[in-house]
Amino acid sequence: MNAPRLGIEPLGVAKRDADGWRTTWRVANAEPDAVRILGAVAPHSQFRGEVSVDREVRGNGSTQLSLVVRTDGAAGSEIDNAFVILLVQHGADRWRILARLRVPLDQEARPRPRVEAITTQRVGFSGEL
Repeated sequence: MNAPRLGIEPLGVAKRDADGWRTTWRVANAEPDAVRILGAVAPHSQFRGEVSVDREVRGNGSTQLSLVVRTDGAAGSEIDNAFVILLVQHGADRWRILARLRVPLDQEARPRPRVEAITTQRVGFSGEL
């Protein structure tokens, strides 16, 4: 089965959630077949968070998911090379959808992520799990 074609984009404005910021993301499936989102992680040391998800995205459909992230950075600064990585099931294969981000922090140090590129990797392509 070919790699899934998923788009991911931030929606709205991040809202304070305890020690982090609740970010909302739209995930669009450009394939005719459904995919299942199993998790999302933001692994950057200055933009990090993780959430388990079990959500189907129908073919040519979309969904929204929330990810609470913690940021380290001063108001007005910018975090380069951050990622949101989705783990998805597409047919019998698992894939990672990597959205590379630039994350400006506004006057309140609220993250305003922008997607710069999206790449896809099959889980286990290099012999790793």
